[in-house]
Amino acid sequence: MSPDSSAAWLRLSARIEEAVAELTEKGARRETLGELVERRPVLGIRRGPVMRRISRVWRLRELLLDESGALFRVGSVVRVAKQPDHYNEQSALAAHRRRVQLAALRSGFELGETVNYGAISIQLSDGLGADAHPGLEVVDGEVVLHWGAVPGAQAGLGSSSVESLAAYLDDAVALLIGR
Repeated sequence: MSPDSSAAWLRLSARIEEAVAELTEKGARRETLGELVERRPVLGIRRGPVMRRISRVWRLRELLLDESGALFRVGSVVRVAKQPDHYNEQSALAAHRRRVQLAALRSGFELGETVNYGAISIQLSDGLGADAHPGLEVVDGEVVLHWGAVPGAQAGLGSSSVESLAAYLDDAVALLIGR
């Protein structure tokens, strides 16, 4: 690993720490990161899913950041709502959303709370780059995020699908805190 590459990972880690400090200081709006857990049947009786609370996160457009500095790609999002008096779902998607909302409500989440679930963890490097998420790589001294599954030609990505992660964080933090 080149010294330039190692320095890029260290700069990104420092920028993430700065973002966490700035968001905490400004009291930026947080959402909940949860996990939808399907429960096993008991005596052949199916039970509905439950929502497990993982942490509080800041939504940075398509990424989520928690106070430990962990990054996640947004998965699915639901706002907790109470069960209606009657159902009038016109699609399987609406029925699934209602099922998730009900699971969150039954699991102790507050009405109106925004819950992110199915988020994908973005593993950052320890400075060596070897254990980093496949969508991250160092290009011209900057850690860039490929918006596809894997970087470069393997994913058939064009040049517009690559963005400096530090610049992305700067823009998203500014948007969230209104600076």
